[in-house]
Amino acid sequence: MRTLGQETAIADVVREAHAAGRAIAIVPAGDDKADSIARFGEVLGFPDWFGHNLDALFDCLLQRYRRAPESELVWDGTAGLRERDAPAFDRIRQVLSDAEAECPALSVTILDRM
Repeated sequence: MRTLGQETAIADVVREAHAAGRAIAIVPAGDDKADSIARFGEVLGFPDWFGHNLDALFDCLLQRYRRAPESELVWDGTAGLRERDAPAFDRIRQVLSDAEAECPALSVTILDRM
């Protein structure tokens, strides 16, 4: 997992992923924990049974990426959530890290910017 800062342009991240042959998904951070988790579900097309909690997020990430080809998941615009609710940011970040550890073809990038 890597974290990039304010100066990072999303176009550079997309170009890098494509150059490495990775499929890319960009999930914008939400206003709070619930909104952020919901956005993962929306962008990644999680199934109807998605429970909108951290355990369900982890399960759905594994389901999507465990057998996927090389992929990059970008969580964008996290600075606001990190500032407003650091514990929620940290918990979601940990779920992403755990999913990356379980899914060898998954690379996670966090864009810590507004």
